[in-house]
Amino acid sequence: MKKLMKIAFLLPSLKNLGPIIVVKDIIDGLLKHENVSVTVFYFDELKEDILDFRVNCIKVNFFHKLELSEFDIIHTHGIRPDLYTKIHKFDNFLISTQHNVIYDEYIINNSFLKTKAIESIWKFALTNKDLVISIGGAANNYYLKLLPNNRIINVPNGRTIANNQGYGCSEEDVAKINVLKERYTCIGTCTRAIKRKGHAQIIQALPNLPDFCFVLIGDGDYIEFLKKLAHDLRVDDRCLFLGYRKNATAYLNLFDIYAQTSYTESISIALLEAAAAKKAVVCSSIPSNIDVFQENEVVFFNLDDINSLTQAFLKAQRDKERLEINIYKKYEAEYTSEVMIEKYYNLYKDLTNEI
Repeated sequence: MKKLMKIAFLLPSLKNLGPIIVVKDIIDGLLKHENVSVTVFYFDELKEDILDFRVNCIKVNFFHKLELSEFDIIHTHGIRPDLYTKIHKFDNFLISTQHNVIYDEYIINNSFLKTKAIESIWKFALTNKDLVISIGGAANNYYLKLLPNNRIINVPNGRTIANNQGYGCSEEDVAKINVLKERYTCIGTCTRAIKRKGHAQIIQALPNLPDFCFVLIGDGDYIEFLKKLAHDLRVDDRCLFLGYRKNATAYLNLFDIYAQTSYTESISIALLEAAAAKKAVVCSSIPSNIDVFQENEVVFFNLDDINSLTQAFLKAQRDKERLEINIYKKYEAEYTSEVMIEKYYNLYKDLTNEI
């Protein structure tokens, strides 16, 4: 009889965001195994835009220590969960998955001193973890240097989406996109509208691309800046900002080219979703993207080099069919959620046998 593995996941919230989606995919996969028991603990209670976990979910007060001795493993995701299991001290096997490269993410919007302070606090929170999981080779190298006394391993993200061919999109949204597609090649992206995602570069390239339009599915604190930029560059008639859509992946099949223009990522969930939808992709030549795909699978561009981005979109338009085939082959082989889940299941199994 297989040994029962009892795993507690500790999350900031149940919000429909990339890192939480990854956790949900892992849990859904783990539940297919009879020897796994999972409970989710979280801090922030939200009324909408939350994911539906198929396990018991319990709200936690950061300042109150839970009794978690029944669990073999506590798996944290995010700075508050990492701090919680550092401050309160647990005897369980502690794992943290790092969904970012801390310095690279925070330096985008903060001063050097503030970024280093955040990095130091997070490093403190990780020093008691028995295992730290990075996502991608670039992130792995960063955490090996940041945490020389911790055990670090690399487990790349995976993502599987329904092949819904646009079903689930509102008729009004589809009509608006199709009006643009009648005249233009459609560049699309499904990410939060924050500075780190680099959407401004796409808008800045549009004056050089009179046959292209841009559709953004997502909301955030940068959206008004992007709208003003599009107006100032006189390309607002070729830009469509649809805001947040819960079923964002349903919109992927409406795009001709997917743009991933981030300044920093670990492994981008949105990029994997685009690959799963067989999209021709233009993406920034940051280390994490280069870790995942090669030049025959995506078209890379240099950050803040608008000419480079312009040429990348033109190349993606020319080589669209070849890129779609190549990226999907790579995705199927290495980046489905099934591949990721199997790695986590084997990891938990090996660890519980050691405990």
